[in-house]
Amino acid sequence: MSAEVRTGERPDPRTSGVLSAALMSALLFSCLVVPIVGLAVACVAPLPLTLQRLRGGLGGALLATLLAASVVGLAFSPGQALTFLLCLAGPGLLLGEGMARGRGLQKACLWAFALLALEIGTLLFFASPQVSVVAVAPFEQLRSPEFLARLGSSGWPPDRVETWEEESRAWQNIIEVVYPAAFVIAGALVVLANAALLRIYLARRDPGWLDGGEFESIRWPLGMSMLFVLSGLTVVVPPLRSAGYNILLLLAFVYALQGLAVIAYYAHRLAGPPILRIGLMVLVLANPWAPQILALLGLFDTWFDFRRYATPPED
Repeated sequence: MSAEVRTGERPDPRTSGVLSAALMSALLFSCLVVPIVGLAVACVAPLPLTLQRLRGGLGGALLATLLAASVVGLAFSPGQALTFLLCLAGPGLLLGEGMARGRGLQKACLWAFALLALEIGTLLFFASPQVSVVAVAPFEQLRSPEFLARLGSSGWPPDRVETWEEESRAWQNIIEVVYPAAFVIAGALVVLANAALLRIYLARRDPGWLDGGEFESIRWPLGMSMLFVLSGLTVVVPPLRSAGYNILLLLAFVYALQGLAVIAYYAHRLAGPPILRIGLMVLVLANPWAPQILALLGLFDTWFDFRRYATPPED
């Protein structure tokens, strides 16, 4: 009995996995109900949709997105489904689209972040007071009489409870000023988290999608450092102080990315097993002063180019 092989009769891999991608994405988003940890897990809900775009094409990714949004709407509310579509699914699809078009992971991240930044900017323009209330609400909860009473009943001494209340109030005062920059940075972190997991997955399963160490080559132009200095000067002018603080925070985050790229550049060239390189990155990020150190490293790397010291000399 002979088997006849015909061209074009093999199942199209792009149509497979749509349902599983939709359900996995909706399941990750449903972790939002769990405090703190659940929020971090929900941020990577677009990853299954991004992978579906790479493996099954744009049509399958769009269908999986609509199915996932429908599940979220049925399980929670239409408002949550809209939030899922705008804040997570949309950037995730752009991330996959940029990779599928061969733009590289770095440009794909820029596409996804541009969409999120546009959405956040529109929200801040039309509903800034409401966003401010949402931003400071967790800190008000942390220093509410009920929460402080629970801390006292759990064995905290009164002086420690008082210190907690003062620190919560200080953080609330800070967030009341820099909440626009904080929301933009949160959007960037969502994109970076999905991009990091996507890179880990592709490096193990299909490294052909990746173009070397794209992230390690991040280097911002010299003019950005001048903007950093000018924004620091604006904080002494009362009418411009709020804008200056927000710009400073955004630029510090940008330079922290460049500092992290320098660390990743050296870690990638470290002679040793991969677990050693991962451990080095974890130790750097676990340092409580990591944001400040990375921001300064990235800022000074603009002038000194620390990565050149790890480049082997030419023959």
